[in-house]
Amino acid sequence: MKLDELIRTVLEKEKTDPFIIAFEGMIGSGKSYEAGKLTEALGSNTLLVSTDLFVCVPRSEWEDRLARHDIDLSEWYDLGKIKDALECCRKREKFTVVGLYNLSNGKFDDELEIDARDSEYLILEGLFSCSEEFDGLVDYRVFLDVPKETALDRAHKRDETVRHLSHEGWLRKKHIFYDHYLPFMERHRERADAILSNA
Repeated sequence: MKLDELIRTVLEKEKTDPFIIAFEGMIGSGKSYEAGKLTEALGSNTLLVSTDLFVCVPRSEWEDRLARHDIDLSEWYDLGKIKDALECCRKREKFTVVGLYNLSNGKFDDELEIDARDSEYLILEGLFSCSEEFDGLVDYRVFLDVPKETALDRAHKRDETVRHLSHEGWLRKKHIFYDHYLPFMERHRERADAILSNA
């Protein structure tokens, strides 16, 4: 499936408001880009939330965790906090989530204000968006299917040029967020309602 077909499919769905769409794929697969395009296509009453904000292990601990082989990647995301946010959206509430992960400094000093009172759609994009934890809340799951080499090359270029990671920082990130994501990836892909290709 391509993006234009996905847009038509979503628009044709019978929906509760807000209609919650999960958008998952490996690092570098284009989740943020494609979810952004879908957000634009669905209109101004569409919310976009990234699971990146819900990482719950500070960057200062990553190297030590790697050394101790202490990585169950599903526990590096506060899935409970994401679920709470989705439930508030389902109730059409206005709320603020605090203590979120700041991508620029690796600390928990970010926050997100969400106003779901007039929302028609909410897109949750990022790793673990298709998790079983969100069953009963997510209405439609999309998995981005991109060749591993393509996705990793994209992620590498982005992280070293846009996010200014050193080469060692990129290798650390790849080991955590790709190598340790692999045990979950195929299961989440199989749970998807649609497979999107942007290769």
